[in-house]
Amino acid sequence: MANYKLITALIIFTFCSITAQHKTSVYLEDIGNEPLQEIVEKTTTDLLTLFNVAYAERKKVEINLKSVSDHAKSSMNALWETAPFQCSETELITRLIKKTDGGYELRNIPFTIRLTNDSLHFEEGVFQYSDDGVIQEIYFGIETHQYNKLLRTGKDITDFRRRQMILSFVENFRTAYNRKDIDLLEKVFSEQALIIVGRVIEIKKEKNDLLEKNLEKKRVELIRMSKAEYIKNLRAVFKRNLFIDVGFDEIDVVQHRIYNDIYGVQLKQYWKSSTYSDVGYLFLMIDFEDEAKPLIHVRAWQPEKETDPDSAISLGDFEIIK
Repeated sequence: MANYKLITALIIFTFCSITAQHKTSVYLEDIGNEPLQEIVEKTTTDLLTLFNVAYAERKKVEINLKSVSDHAKSSMNALWETAPFQCSETELITRLIKKTDGGYELRNIPFTIRLTNDSLHFEEGVFQYSDDGVIQEIYFGIETHQYNKLLRTGKDITDFRRRQMILSFVENFRTAYNRKDIDLLEKVFSEQALIIVGRVIEIKKEKNDLLEKNLEKKRVELIRMSKAEYIKNLRAVFKRNLFIDVGFDEIDVVQHRIYNDIYGVQLKQYWKSSTYSDVGYLFLMIDFEDEAKPLIHVRAWQPEKETDPDSAISLGDFEIIK
């Protein structure tokens, strides 16, 4: 019996030591709501520490915290399958942001991500909370300087609330590829969505043709797809890749000059997976008429090397009829 107690004590001691070693303590700037602050600090500290321990031990993360919603747990588990992550900071002193459409947001959480090929890279994590401090969502955010710039000087967008909503949508949309969330992607595309994919075509040349020698060897063919075709192809991509890592950069957001609920988002997309990688210009036309269920009407991708940035597809290339 004494030996059993000793073994149990050693196990508890070892576990506590491991947890302490990988603990990330979160401290919020005063938000004027002490009960909420305590809940968010404790939940976020406990959650990040769970991630850190599981990351170090290369095991599945077990999320059994009451202040994490079932949806958030599902998102975290899906993301963990392809991109386990940790917060290497022992302390985070940060600010809880009140969202204009309800709830709160914690940004700029430094994550080290380990892909299934053991390569490492870094992301800024984002947690979303309900008004009572329950974590509702997790995704990878755009870089802080870009986020702040777009909120302050969103091109042709005067509504701060809508700008904040658009960026949250884009960040969650991007992370859906990383966690292979086909259900979310299927929901955010309208049934009549237009999908455009630029494919590079090699041009055959005759060796003695002087004219052909002065022409480009490659051109881009734009292929149109329906939503059904795109989702079908995406399911196959998710199935054959161990991991998918998508990053967004150089984001620009423009509101339609007539239809105030329509926005064009242009950005540079970095795609890396276990079988393929590329960089290209991505355009999204997003409809926020129903703010609870934004819809993408157009998704267009063009390869960076073969595309002049000034000629990349944009909102002005489409005539909208309502």
